[in-house]
Amino acid sequence: MKNIFKYAFLALVLISTTNVISQNTQENDTIISVNLDEVVVSTPFKESLKNNVLKVNKLNFKTLNNTKSINFSSSLLEVPGVSLITTGPGISKPVIRGLSSNRVIVFNQYMKHENQQWGGDHGMDISGFGVESVELIKGPMSVLYGSDAIGGVLYVNPDSYSNEDMEVEIGSFYNSNYSGFTNNLGIKGNLNNLSYLIQGSMVDNKDFETPKEKVESTYYENKDFKLGLGYESKKFISDFRFNYSKTKVGIPHGEEDHDEHGDEDHDDEDHDDEDHEGEEHDEEESYQDLTNSILTWKNTFLFDNKSEFEIILGRSFNNRKEFGNHGDHEEHGDEDHDDEDEDHDEDHDEDHDEDEGEAHVDFDLNTTSLDMKYLFPKNEKTEFVIGSNLMFQENKNIGEEELIPDAEKNDFGIFGLTHIHTDSWDIMIGLRADFRTIKKTDFDKNYSSLTSSLGFKRNLGDNGIMRINFSNGYRAPNLSELFAEGVHHATGQYEIGDKNLTEEKSFQTDFSIETYALNSTFEMGIFYNKLSDYIYLNPTGNKIEGLPVYNYVQDDASLFGLELSRTRETSIEWLSYKTSLAYVNGEKKNREYLPLIPPITLKHSFDFDFDNSSFQISALAKGKKQNLGLFETETNSYFVIDISGSHDLNLLDNTINLSWAVNNLLDREYYDHLSRLKNIGIHEMGRNISIGLNYKF
Repeated sequence: MKNIFKYAFLALVLISTTNVISQNTQENDTIISVNLDEVVVSTPFKESLKNNVLKVNKLNFKTLNNTKSINFSSSLLEVPGVSLITTGPGISKPVIRGLSSNRVIVFNQYMKHENQQWGGDHGMDISGFGVESVELIKGPMSVLYGSDAIGGVLYVNPDSYSNEDMEVEIGSFYNSNYSGFTNNLGIKGNLNNLSYLIQGSMVDNKDFETPKEKVESTYYENKDFKLGLGYESKKFISDFRFNYSKTKVGIPHGEEDHDEHGDEDHDDEDHDDEDHEGEEHDEEESYQDLTNSILTWKNTFLFDNKSEFEIILGRSFNNRKEFGNHGDHEEHGDEDHDDEDEDHDEDHDEDHDEDEGEAHVDFDLNTTSLDMKYLFPKNEKTEFVIGSNLMFQENKNIGEEELIPDAEKNDFGIFGLTHIHTDSWDIMIGLRADFRTIKKTDFDKNYSSLTSSLGFKRNLGDNGIMRINFSNGYRAPNLSELFAEGVHHATGQYEIGDKNLTEEKSFQTDFSIETYALNSTFEMGIFYNKLSDYIYLNPTGNKIEGLPVYNYVQDDASLFGLELSRTRETSIEWLSYKTSLAYVNGEKKNREYLPLIPPITLKHSFDFDFDNSSFQISALAKGKKQNLGLFETETNSYFVIDISGSHDLNLLDNTINLSWAVNNLLDREYYDHLSRLKNIGIHEMGRNISIGLNYKF
């Protein structure tokens, strides 16, 4: 508790000092990452950030330093209240207000991103190239997005089309720490009503280094290709997108004396991912080979009465292979394989032949989605939208080990949302019904829930906004929680699922205030999230095959937190700075702490903006983490400084951008609390120098 007050006091001191050196003659739109009048697309009424009843954070990738935007996951740390669970620099997943994995939905290229994100060492695997912006909604969003959105929504907007006949963008970047090269090529164009977009990138990162040593098998390789075709007329807008991604990422081994720390990803994650950390005796290289393809087709029909009908068809194909020796333990997961289709196995082996050898895990996940919504004509007082979402999903195991059992999952949801404008308040009311079916051998169960939301927004004069939102959500148990029966190699645990688990439910109260002057903005958010039937792993005290046994069980829990952010220009024309503070506390009903809760986090940055150049000095401070969940280890506080710069140069009457960054400037040795590698004695990355060129013509 002392650390909380210490960091809060430091943040308030930094914020208050702006009153001494500030002036009131400049527009605040020049110092915030996005314009408050930008339209929000993750909510259905096409309101601006300022007028939306829901508080939405938007991160514009076009305004970021290019050395930051190439790493999609780490870019999200620019948003207050967002953290990352990491397994080295190649694998990361977002944490929103203490919740992650299946409790946070990622929407990518207009459809729900399904790449087995429930696993502890499964990342989002999204390239930063071809991304226009990211919108973040914190808290339960089941009314709009259905099951699993009890922690929040990360909505990734694909790159927009160009109005020019043709634009070409070429970029190349180098990172010193892991001798990493990243190259990209993008082409955009427009022919009358037709638009096109082609984007390709390649990443080749070697093993990274801590301040003391190189960490073997932490490489990351990725090939990403994006294609977009658009058509627009007065009555019809069509957007077809295709994305193919191929990734190879190493899985490191740790020191044996760190194995007892276990894997902290036990509550929010499915633990059926067969990774191989901490097995020093394993001489076989351990790595993941991931292939993901996404096709989406978005069509919008515009009617004379100003109403709109939107339909989005989506299809994704995900294959995960994992290589490496898992030892002699029994296979993890459900043992019912009598219904395996041997002919399918043979066909799959031909399609997924690997020169490196046979994969221990070979798993296909295919998803089809259909999203529809009808936006009624808008009048001065009300807006109304109805919609429906359908998803059909099938997973199939081909390898000798299982991540999760073969199963089918079908979702259906229908919702209605209205926005009411009064003289003093804007009010948003939403209602949704959801139905999920999970089928496998000897199991066929339906889950359903009715969710709702109620939000209020009031303008505080001409310079402020107050929002109060009440929302609830639900999450059906995933396949691991239902059917686990065996060894989880990453944690050295024997895990047992429960077919009788019920839906998790969440109810959150969210209060936020924004104020903005001519040269500053201030944001404060307070939330309380009550979770009913929260699913987590509980130790039994027994052992099977010499390993401790853990059961998936349920209990009530709660999360409480505070977020502060302040941005201000100073009396020096080219100097501005931003401060943010985030704190989250999570507890079960029995007063035990929830795992994977980030420590109190303070960020502060100075920005120096000149005509054709900009510089930034940023500092990150995280407190000592003592309120620990099961399996977690205590981590000390740390302080890291980064510097970066961007310079626009002229080449043949076009702009070439030179960007650079130095991360962990002082080469600090530290553990991040949400790093999975800390449990096997691996520190965070040491000093890394990045430099790159990006040319548009």
